[in-house]
Amino acid sequence: MRLPKIQFSKLPRPLWQHLLQRVDERHISVTDLLALQEWVKTNPVAPNGDWYKNFGSFILCGTGQYPKTVLEKGMKPFGSPVA
Repeated sequence: MRLPKIQFSKLPRPLWQHLLQRVDERHISVTDLLALQEWVKTNPVAPNGDWYKNFGSFILCGTGQYPKTVLEKGMKPFGSPVA
């Protein structure tokens, strides 16, 4: 079974708005967002179910192919870690 790639370019508008709101609320820096952008360029694979990617200064959480929210460092993520 082939796992889907994590989607960033075709997210539903409400999901984009949520992610942008969390980035603003969590005070994610441009440097942190550049780290996310570099990771996105690797075309990461979406595992089944919930997942998270720890960037050190923030955590991106998702389900399946979609990122769902952004957590601050120290907040507890849900799901399995992805590389």
